[in-house]
Amino acid sequence: MIFLLLEEVLEIHARAIEEFGGFHGLLDEGRLMAALMAPQNRYYYENVGLVGCAAAYAFHITQAHAFLDGNKRTGAAATAAFIYSNDATWDPTKEQLVDVFLKIASGELPREQVENIFGRWIVLPSEAD
Repeated sequence: MIFLLLEEVLEIHARAIEEFGGFHGLLDEGRLMAALMAPQNRYYYENVGLVGCAAAYAFHITQAHAFLDGNKRTGAAATAAFIYSNDATWDPTKEQLVDVFLKIASGELPREQVENIFGRWIVLPSEAD
């Protein structure tokens, strides 16, 4: 399993702000680091696979509110980067992504439900053949 590095997520955030607007800046590196460790903890201690780790990235980066702006966009883009770096794909529409990440940010969607949704969207490498 290939996990994201802090530097990669900071770059994802910077690109999201450049492309879509908003404010640059990290409010709390500790919160971001905790969000980035959540998928690894789930992988190593809860024995979850790629879908569970992707859901952890989406949920914890979005919920951490570690950035001044662009937390949902960074959560979505980091999740996609994680999925693609592990040779998987996903096929949500833009509307589906917006809906899920808005609900994560507002607290309406728990991580378990995010994982269920991602289980329908993510195509694992062995399933793509």
